[in-house]
Amino acid sequence: MKWWGLVCIFTLAACNSESDMPSPATASKNSATGVPQQSDDADTSVSFVKDTTAHESYTIPEIKKPSGVYQFVFPYDSKTKILHTIAFYPTTFRLQEEYLGKNDSIVITEGTWAPSQGFIWVYKEQLARGRYTWKGDSLQYYSPRLNQKFSLSKLIPAPANTVWQEKKKGGSILFGVGNEPFWSVEVTKQDSIVLNMPDWTQSLRAKITNTDIKANQTVYNAVDDSLQVTVYPYFCSDGMSDCIYSNKVSVNYKGKTYHGCGQTF
Repeated sequence: MKWWGLVCIFTLAACNSESDMPSPATASKNSATGVPQQSDDADTSVSFVKDTTAHESYTIPEIKKPSGVYQFVFPYDSKTKILHTIAFYPTTFRLQEEYLGKNDSIVITEGTWAPSQGFIWVYKEQLARGRYTWKGDSLQYYSPRLNQKFSLSKLIPAPANTVWQEKKKGGSILFGVGNEPFWSVEVTKQDSIVLNMPDWTQSLRAKITNTDIKANQTVYNAVDDSLQVTVYPYFCSDGMSDCIYSNKVSVNYKGKTYHGCGQTF
């Protein structure tokens, strides 16, 4: 009988140890998975996404879905500040980091995002490139290096403005603006450039003689009028409003260059 009792005890101990082991399905949920990259329109609706990460002893609530464009200035170190602009689409993101005070210092990162463990993680090629969280309705960026959270401002896309909508209806390919001094430039479907300066009584309308399209810029030239418009594929804010534009724009007219923001249609 003593021998039979020992066999029963060992059998029960073995069953209990097996029940504590995670199942293959649970283990697979804990691994990071990439989401196929796609080209999506911005989703401006307020919705929630479920954190699919498995948690043994507690449940993480659904995380509000980020959508639109957000921005803040990140104090990288005592000498460097980075203008951090991120656009969230249904499953993808576009991050632009501009090192302020330095020329040609814009870094673009594109990839996918997913919720996990209370954060919104952004990935490039399945490697985590940053994480965000919510404080009420404010999206925050978490810096593990500084162990600090930074609140982002949500920006308004320029096409939401009725003025820009009318420009699109009127046949504009590009409309750009700048300040100090205030100026505007328009590229039309009729292959023309229309330039306005604050002290002019009428607009300059010039015929485009050639267009040079490259990976990081598009240049419209009107040689006869010494006019050149360069469009860059970078987010741009004018510093005077909460608007965000799809492009940086520069205008060179008779040897003088003006910098501003623009929206392509």
